[in-house]
Amino acid sequence: MGRINGKRVVLGGILATLIVNVGEGLLGLLFKRDYEAALRALGIRMEPNLATLLPIAWSLVVGILAIWLYAAIRPRYGPGPRTAVRAGLALWAFSTVTFAVAMASLRIFPARLMAIATAWSLPEVLVAVVAGAAIYREDSRGEVS
Repeated sequence: MGRINGKRVVLGGILATLIVNVGEGLLGLLFKRDYEAALRALGIRMEPNLATLLPIAWSLVVGILAIWLYAAIRPRYGPGPRTAVRAGLALWAFSTVTFAVAMASLRIFPARLMAIATAWSLPEVLVAVVAGAAIYREDSRGEVS
């Protein structure tokens, strides 16, 4: 069993992040009024500033972690899309589902909106992790390259 190829994890993570951010941007545009209404009800006004870039930066960390997870479980499940889907399902459950449950139960966002966002993100995350995993290769010598 070789070591995880850090460069390939980062490259795959960047691709996964791009795919998710495009999908999330589209979701945000489609449901902009719903999100704005929910925030307005809480007295929050979203204005573009440096802090609004934090979720994008964090998504890069999550994208890299997703491909790292794929690389970590690859020896057990084998390389390929089926293993990437497993990693994507775990990522989706640990991040998207838990976030949606928290936001809905705390009544920060309506449960309906969180259900839509959660359902939307499942294929988005799976496609992103499969695409990012397609870039991942272990070094033939079993060393990080």
